[in-house]
Amino acid sequence: MKILRQPALRGFTLIEVVVSLFIFSIMMVVVSQVFASAFSGYRSTRAIQRDIDNAQYSLNIIAKELRTSSVVNPASGALVNSSFVQFFDHSQGKCFRYRISGGNLQVASATVADVAACSGATLNTFTNITTGVINGSFRVTPSTSAPAHVGKVTVSLDISEGSTHHARIQTTVSLRDFGMSGL
Repeated sequence: MKILRQPALRGFTLIEVVVSLFIFSIMMVVVSQVFASAFSGYRSTRAIQRDIDNAQYSLNIIAKELRTSSVVNPASGALVNSSFVQFFDHSQGKCFRYRISGGNLQVASATVADVAACSGATLNTFTNITTGVINGSFRVTPSTSAPAHVGKVTVSLDISEGSTHHARIQTTVSLRDFGMSGL
C-alpha cells in the first residue's frame, strides 16, 4: 500500500511578513503626508481667493461710487497718500468716507445736499466691509479748476488671513466731476 504524500505547503516566513508590513507602512505614511500637504495647500488657496473676492467686490463698489463723485478730503491740489478718502457722490446725493483702520476697510455715509455739505460733514459710524486683515492706502489726486484737471483715486489693498499668505489688489478710478474741475 502506497501512502500518498501531499507536497509541503510553503508560506511566508515571519521575516518576509514583517518586511512587507514595514514597506507598506512607509508607503502609507508617504501617501498620507502628500495628501495632507495637498489639502493644506487647497485650504490656503481657498482662503486667499475668498479674501480677494471680498476685496474685489468692495473695490468695485468704491470705484462705482468714485466715478460719479467729487473728492472733498484729502482736498489738496497735489497727489496725496492717505488712509482714507471722503467724497460726495453726485448720483446718490451722499457723502462717503472710506478708511483703512485697525486692519479693516470701513465705510461711513450720510445723505447731504452738496459737495460743500459733504466737505463739512463728520462721518463717525463706520462699518467693516471686508474680511481678513487689510492694509493699504488711497492715492488721491483731486480735481482742480486752476489748472483744469480731473482727479483720480488709486486704491491699493494688501489682504492677509494670518501670517501664512497675503494678496495685493489695486484699482485706479478717474473721477467724472468735470463741473468741479471747470471743464
